[in-house]
Amino acid sequence: MKEIRVLLIGVGGYGMGYAREMLEHGAEKRASIAGVVDPYAASSPVYQALKDANVRFYDSVEAFYAADSADLAVVSTPIQFHARQSVYCMEHGSHVLCEKPAAATVELVNAMIDARDRTGKTLAIGFQWCYDEAMLRLKADVDAGALGRPVKLKGIVLWPRDIAYYKRGLGWAGKKYAQDGSPIFDSVASNATAHYLENMLWLTGRGFTGASIADMDVRTARANDIETFDTIAMDARLDNGARLFYVASHATGRDCVQNPLFIYEFEKAIVTFGSLGETGDALKAVFRDGAVKDYGASTLNGWNKKLDAMIAAARGEAVTLPCPAEAARCHTAAMEMIREKNPEAEALSGARVDEGMVWVSGLGDRLKACFEKETLDF
Repeated sequence: MKEIRVLLIGVGGYGMGYAREMLEHGAEKRASIAGVVDPYAASSPVYQALKDANVRFYDSVEAFYAADSADLAVVSTPIQFHARQSVYCMEHGSHVLCEKPAAATVELVNAMIDARDRTGKTLAIGFQWCYDEAMLRLKADVDAGALGRPVKLKGIVLWPRDIAYYKRGLGWAGKKYAQDGSPIFDSVASNATAHYLENMLWLTGRGFTGASIADMDVRTARANDIETFDTIAMDARLDNGARLFYVASHATGRDCVQNPLFIYEFEKAIVTFGSLGETGDALKAVFRDGAVKDYGASTLNGWNKKLDAMIAAARGEAVTLPCPAEAARCHTAAMEMIREKNPEAEALSGARVDEGMVWVSGLGDRLKACFEKETLDF
């Protein structure tokens, strides 16, 4: 079995997970680290372990490919680098697993798709819920028509984030553009809770192409001193006729966490995950005739599965990649429509700073009420 050489691009933040997985389980995967591209690698908690494993470090993808090659590149860098680095890697002989979101604009995602088609390389995007086994079982039933037509999909995630979250790394979080003009558009909906908006589009689209939003009413707001938004409520209509209602915030305070909760209504069944005030893992469908189908526990931790899938693809094995760039592009298009509808987020009144966090008292309860009543009035 051919050993796959994996280039890790970014080993801080989320990229640490890939580095640890390769260090601990690379041998059993028949895969090795070809190198690390990260000009700030020395600040990563995994730096010493990588150094001890004699991994070579590079400041740029250009420097790596001038000296070496890789079968697979894993891009775990800030959003503004995703498209450029992914395209460069494919043009220099590597398959690519790019972390979510695919890119900041549809134009950039299209450039990634064009490079994929031109080079014949494989490109997958790292929305990990797409790789989750329980979610894939549900997706199979949706595609087979077992649940009927999608009618209404609702999701809410309230994940408080502190000031340090917005100051991490190069300070790109919550920004619209990088210093060089590259688009970022980082927000609560494009990054941390992006999985749960993308999941509605991915699940109801045909195959793995994703569904598109036809129109929306949306309200965006911010408590933090950022350029984009940390709070959103959206009421949208999909191109397949279903309604989509999505609520998310980073500004609700430490005592008001709502882990992912969704209620997906289909013609023949209602699918649920989680509940208000609780953390759930069971993915279940209750059919109109009273039958119940348990799809199993969803851990939300499909990141190792996406790495394994891409290693297999790089080896030339026949493998289905459930999150191609086309599916991720639907999420990016939704972000563009949000910006068109709300170019500037409103400032939330009553914001307070407490223990390193900017938050709004009562916002979490108001957002939960929005979710239950399906209104944008928070």
